[in-house]
Amino acid sequence: MPREREPMTAVRRPRDRKQQILTAASELFREHGYHNISVSDVTARVDITTSALYRHYRNKNSLLYHAVLAGIESLNESVGGATDLYTLLTTLSATSVERRGLPLLWQREARYLDDDQREMLRKKLRFSTSRISELVQAHRSDLSDSDSRLLAYSILAVFSSSSSHRISMPPRQMEALLFDLSARVSLSPIGSADPDVPAARTEVISIPVSRREQLLTAAIQLFDERGYRTVSNEDIGAACGTTGQNVYNHFDTKLDILSTAITRGFDRRDLAVRQALSQVGDSSQTLDILLGVHIAFALEDGHLIGLMATELAELPDNTRKACVQAQRDYLELWVRALSEVRPGLDATEAKFTVSAAMTLIGNAIRIGSVRRRADLADRLTEICIALMTETSDPAASLVDAGVGATP
Repeated sequence: MPREREPMTAVRRPRDRKQQILTAASELFREHGYHNISVSDVTARVDITTSALYRHYRNKNSLLYHAVLAGIESLNESVGGATDLYTLLTTLSATSVERRGLPLLWQREARYLDDDQREMLRKKLRFSTSRISELVQAHRSDLSDSDSRLLAYSILAVFSSSSSHRISMPPRQMEALLFDLSARVSLSPIGSADPDVPAARTEVISIPVSRREQLLTAAIQLFDERGYRTVSNEDIGAACGTTGQNVYNHFDTKLDILSTAITRGFDRRDLAVRQALSQVGDSSQTLDILLGVHIAFALEDGHLIGLMATELAELPDNTRKACVQAQRDYLELWVRALSEVRPGLDATEAKFTVSAAMTLIGNAIRIGSVRRRADLADRLTEICIALMTETSDPAASLVDAGVGATP
């Protein structure tokens, strides 16, 4: 007697398949970089076929765009639900720990999106900066619109700073620290200089620059704005009015250009620090000196600072390891200086705090309306000093002003 065939059971797709794909892509882009991940890497993590992925996303670019968009929309939802400054900082402190890596997608990977996509994302992000600015100004009515916006950008920088490093601490401790740091920023003193006066123009004396230096300068800007992987020697040559082939008369490879630029950046910063510290007679002044040098260096060449933060992974192993060690030594120098001012501060929290200050500075100089401020160096100094050295309870200050409740 023939055996009866068992009825076939249809395999149902999970209802959240689209979100699973996006979550996997976001994690992979953060962990390895957009250009080091293929669509097949994403499908392997979710255990689906490529055709199944294409039912939801057209291509890898679409995955990146929606990953960044999801992060910004999540931020906007958190910010939009806050009715006062205390609630805002409490909410963002919690969500920043839960979604620690998301800001890295905007800071590092969104460069690989096209211009229209980036502009759409900027418009989305403006909601959060505008709303945070409103909440800051509601709490501090003495602030100008420009100053409240500067503090809004600075608050966001504090929350995004945790995505730029792997400093580990218990979630509750990190959440409390993020609240304290962001509250100190929101309460930091702001000087009285008119922020809307543009930076003074100085007469530029034209000094002949070698073709090699022209190419290096152009490459630094292009790498920072577009990402190293997407820039060609033809792009670099065209920016200097020459051909891509001519680049080889000055550099062996494109990687040679990147290595030269980043190595020079670390060397220049190290020299500036050593020269400045050689004039210090009191170790308690070291933190102020380091902060001044760092801000001056960032304002002088923001594109180079950008490369030093985002493109180390592209360097040859030996060069990369040397640069990573140089950055660790630099961070440790700051931590020791901060410990002189705040001797009881936990070492891990000191590293986290210093990293937040560096991120704040690095982000500020990349925002056009902020960078154009004539008083930017002074304002960044005030904000970072408050962030790193203020010891009063910021939550109590917010409560005393009638904002929020004691945590």
